[in-house]
Amino acid sequence: MMVGNLFRICRSLLLVGICCFFFHLEGRSQPVDILESLSGKAQESYPAQLDSTLHYATLALAWVTEHQIHTPKEEYLNDLLGLTHRRLGNAGLAERYFIQAISLSETRGNKQQLANSYNRIGLLYRGIGRIEEAMDAYHKSIALNKAINNTRNEAKSWLNLGNAYRAIGNNDSALYSYENSIQLRSKTGDVKFLSSALLNMGHWLREQREFDQALSYYKQYKDINTVVRDTVALALVHSNIGGVYSNQARFDSALVHYFKSIELIKSADKNNPRRNALNFVGIGIIYEAQGYPTKAITYYNQSLAIYKAFNDPEKTSIVYQNMGKVYGDMGQLDSSLVYYQRALAEAEHVGNLKREAELMKELGMLYNKKGNYEKAIEILQATISVNESLGTPLELGRTNYSLGVSFFRIKKYQQAINYLKQSIQLANKTQDLEWEEKGNRLLALSYEQLENYEYAFHHQQIYDALKDSIMSQNRMRTIEELITKYETEKIEANNELLVAQQGENEALIQQRNAENRALLFGLIALTVSILSFITWVVYSNRKKNIIAVQKESLFQNKIDALLNQQQIESVSAVLEGQEKERKRLAAELHDRLGSILSLVKLYFSSMDEDIKQKQPDLYVSFTEGNQFLDDAFKEVRALIKEMKEGTSSGAGLKNDLELLLAKITKLGIEIKSRIELDKKLDTLVELNVFRVIQEALSNSLKYSKAERIELNISDHDQLSMTIRDNGIGFDPIELALTQTKNTQYGVENMEQRVKLMGGDFVLHTEKNAGVSIQVQIPLVKNDEVWGITKLN
Repeated sequence: MMVGNLFRICRSLLLVGICCFFFHLEGRSQPVDILESLSGKAQESYPAQLDSTLHYATLALAWVTEHQIHTPKEEYLNDLLGLTHRRLGNAGLAERYFIQAISLSETRGNKQQLANSYNRIGLLYRGIGRIEEAMDAYHKSIALNKAINNTRNEAKSWLNLGNAYRAIGNNDSALYSYENSIQLRSKTGDVKFLSSALLNMGHWLREQREFDQALSYYKQYKDINTVVRDTVALALVHSNIGGVYSNQARFDSALVHYFKSIELIKSADKNNPRRNALNFVGIGIIYEAQGYPTKAITYYNQSLAIYKAFNDPEKTSIVYQNMGKVYGDMGQLDSSLVYYQRALAEAEHVGNLKREAELMKELGMLYNKKGNYEKAIEILQATISVNESLGTPLELGRTNYSLGVSFFRIKKYQQAINYLKQSIQLANKTQDLEWEEKGNRLLALSYEQLENYEYAFHHQQIYDALKDSIMSQNRMRTIEELITKYETEKIEANNELLVAQQGENEALIQQRNAENRALLFGLIALTVSILSFITWVVYSNRKKNIIAVQKESLFQNKIDALLNQQQIESVSAVLEGQEKERKRLAAELHDRLGSILSLVKLYFSSMDEDIKQKQPDLYVSFTEGNQFLDDAFKEVRALIKEMKEGTSSGAGLKNDLELLLAKITKLGIEIKSRIELDKKLDTLVELNVFRVIQEALSNSLKYSKAERIELNISDHDQLSMTIRDNGIGFDPIELALTQTKNTQYGVENMEQRVKLMGGDFVLHTEKNAGVSIQVQIPLVKNDEVWGITKLN
């Protein structure tokens, strides 16, 4: 009580002292005059000297209260204090003063001040994540400004409303708001005023991934502020241009603009650390993408310190999420988990359910990686409820897939199937091919574990088709990106050429450099495009051939459980058709080419004596030509015989394997081999066995880091082979669930080839325990050639 009285006495004495000072200085004695002087000093000091603004504005308000002065200055001073506290990061105090300004303006009918205060409290709410309240305030400000015909302030409120809509992902409303702002600002004729609308339109286009259009708006903004020499504005636009270049993976250019922005902020009169926080996040993202996680974390921490100081939970949540991703990529799952949890806690303060759902899904996937499947299931099921309330089918489908993974890991395959089916249905609805592919792959594995091979085969076929489709799309997207990059480079080269024409000698040099660079890049882009297209065509044809062969005898030992009798007859018909086609071609060669060669041989023989007697100088050449004809005739006969019998010499497999092992030995790998092949094998058997061994050895070289590889193969009672290495091995289930590993496809191909020949394929491996592959293929003798049992 005594402290309160003492404070009031001190305040009164201070006010009296200030009043006496102004009376003495200006010779005036009216309270209104003193109020004018105090409020004027508060206004002059904002925003360069925020402490002085607080001091004078607080004194002025106290003077109003002390003397019970009824003046519009009262709501203005409350509004000014709200602005000042917002800049200082005191959100609670800022809100209190803004609400007081709004209440006074409504009571006194001060529409202009009321519109201003609504706009400013909207900025406050937007900054602390209270988006719905911010949008409500902006709408009120727009209506008031329209009523009093204040075009300039109405345009500002439309712009701020567009930013709020963009924050919650309502892109249509954001675009509508931005267009209104630009239209109103164009009417004012103030180019500087127009530039901020251009900037925000650039932001919106960037979020829509319309990067070239976004750069166009950013450059218009930059040109305007270069003319007026606004250092803060230039710092802002350099930061945003850096962000676009980062989105386009043009990291060197992006870093140049980010560091330029930092430099401009340091040189500006109005230093705003929050601008640098954006730059630090952008630089961290680039270093993360380039594989420098330690540097990325350093810059993320710098931005985090700034956002915490300004009490910005939305931005803090984003930085925590980025740090969680970096630690996850580094394999430090515990640290990653901590940062994702912090990100979620900050997002809950903001009340952005969409971000909460995204972070919950990431946490669930992280718990899956850690092996805590029960916790993952708990979080992911809660995430599904949030996504259902938000009506986001894309994220809902991906969350269902993650739940399917969790149940698969704990061997609850039926529950996994239920979630995976929902995931595939939603992925199909949203055209999310990548997750539809993943869902079908895991669904096939789940049905296989339940020994439902018919459904497993069905979903495996869908998975194969989607995998080829996605690969084709990626190839074409790469080609399109190269062409776009070439066109962009060409346009930039032409722009450089136009600038260079201002000088004679300098113009000639720049023109040649620009043309050479554009031509060189064009040639490179064209070459890469052609190679990519050729690679895609070769790969597609190869995959089609492999799939065609696999379908002839897929899962030989389980075919009765997988296919009905009609499918079996269809496969048999294909094999029979191939045999007939080979014999038909042999007959065609014999009847057509063989007959023609025979006639040519007779014709040459009839000319033998004439040439020998009449043109002896040509006889040697004639004899050589005749010999070539004999050789060709023999080759054709041998080819016809081979096509009819469908066999090779039998020595090819052993020779090919020895050549292959010799090449591997030259790489410094120790090879131990035992090759005992005595039988005359069918060509199909030799080819497929060689491909299996080749694939196994290739995987050992590329992935296992093995120092020693062992190969044993024999054809005594049956064709048996063992391939093992002493490498790092792998987790087979983890490999099956990881869609981006090329080794997975290799294992599938080897197994399918062995199944095609009616054999057994067994792969045994563990992490850090090497890989061992055992193959057994039964052989049957047919006309002195050993082959495989055909389908009946």
